[in-house]
Amino acid sequence: KQQYKDKKIIFSLGRLVTYKGFEYLIYAAEYLPEDYVILIGGEGPLKQHLQDIINQKQLNSKVCLLGYLDDVDVFSYYKACDLYCLSSIEKTEAFAIVQIEAMSFSKPIVATEIFGSGVSWVNKNGYSGINVPPKNSQKLSLAIIEILQNKDRYDKYCNNARQRYLEFFNIKSMIDNVLVLYNSIFDK
Repeated sequence: KQQYKDKKIIFSLGRLVTYKGFEYLIYAAEYLPEDYVILIGGEGPLKQHLQDIINQKQLNSKVCLLGYLDDVDVFSYYKACDLYCLSSIEKTEAFAIVQIEAMSFSKPIVATEIFGSGVSWVNKNGYSGINVPPKNSQKLSLAIIEILQNKDRYDKYCNNARQRYLEFFNIKSMIDNVLVLYNSIFDK
């Protein structure tokens, strides 16, 4: 928070590979106000390509590739960020546990609606955040701005993200739901 003082922090995390859609998140920075910064954690084969986009578009003040983050650092970034963004573009992104981790820290989510994946189910549109079409940098940026520029809406999404985590994704809830499913099968 000290390093990015007076900036709204958008955090994203994952392997730097094609299906994560990080280039669309980087392009989204062009549409964001100057007091927004996108921090992307992770390593992968597209690191230099993504850095080249940042350099070519002169987005070094708005986008930073953080590289590998250990668990302690990851949780520090979740805690420090204002919003988590999942920019994935293919159903290879089946569920995105990173969304759940962000929700456990009461962070609103901007994610993509990937047909055939569970991504947009995890982030309930209009409740814990906003889901947008994949490969659409402008809609990513508009959703980020929509959440971060309205304090009441932001607070609602933060609270709802935490509630969704507690309701569906903490260990006790998941075990209870599996037991209900098993019992319904065995009762037949």
